[in-house]
Amino acid sequence: TNTEEENKKLSKEVVSYASIAIFIFLPIFTLFLRFIYMRRSFSYVEHLIFVFHTQTVFFLLSSIFFLLWLATHSANVLAIFVILFLIYLFIAMKKFYRQGVFKTFIKFLMINFVFMIMATIGFTIVALIAFAIY
Repeated sequence: TNTEEENKKLSKEVVSYASIAIFIFLPIFTLFLRFIYMRRSFSYVEHLIFVFHTQTVFFLLSSIFFLLWLATHSANVLAIFVILFLIYLFIAMKKFYRQGVFKTFIKFLMINFVFMIMATIGFTIVALIAFAIY
């Protein structure tokens, strides 16, 4: 049987490999952005900088909200975090790519759908690697 200590160790392994997975998937995700905005004159590096920028904001916000959750233990903290980040991402896309609200919203939905698929695949791979090594 698994003890609580073994479960914590496995969780730490998954988290440590998750950062590696994010680092690997960001350039792949950037290719998807390049495809969606192929009519725009942005280079791959400009898209990559945008992705790094939004991921930095994601991690900063998640750190802040994790600290808030530790202080309050409120279930609403996660919902507020997700809503604020999605609003930020939409505004960032609109300003960076300089497109209208409708086009930005459609691409916003597409990007989030692809990101969720990639996150699911990445998490599955990370969990399998962590389990196999553990």
